[in-house]
Amino acid sequence: MSDSEIMLSPWQTGFRGRCPRCGEGRLYKSFLNVTDQCAVCDLDLSKEDAGDGAVPFIVFLVGAVCSGFGVWLHLVVGAPIWVAALLLTLLCIILVLILLPKTKGLLIALQYVNRAGDTGQNTFED
Repeated sequence: MSDSEIMLSPWQTGFRGRCPRCGEGRLYKSFLNVTDQCAVCDLDLSKEDAGDGAVPFIVFLVGAVCSGFGVWLHLVVGAPIWVAALLLTLLCIILVLILLPKTKGLLIALQYVNRAGDTGQNTFED
C-alpha cells in the first residue's frame, strides 16, 4: 500500500462485509466463507481467515444481553420458565447469526489495516 492511499475504517468496511482495501467488493462469497479475491480491486483474500477470533466477543456480548433479558423476564414480567427459555434461545440464535459475519469481517479488516495475520506476518498481497 502506498502512502498516498487512503486507509478506510475497519468499521466502514469489515463490519459491513466489504473489502478492507476498497470498501466496495464483497468480503464473503457465502455466509462465513471469505472470497478468494475482491471483485473490484483484486485484493487477494484467499489466505485470510479470522478463524474463531470473533466468537469470544460474541459470547460475552450475547451472554450479557440474554442474561439481562432473562432476569428482566423473570423479575419484571414474571414469565413462565418455558417462555423465558424459548425466547432466550431464539434471541441468542438470532444475535449470533447477525453478529458473527459482522465481527469476523471487522477482525479481517483490522488485520488488513495493521498488516497482521494469524502468524504475525502480512497475509495480504497488495
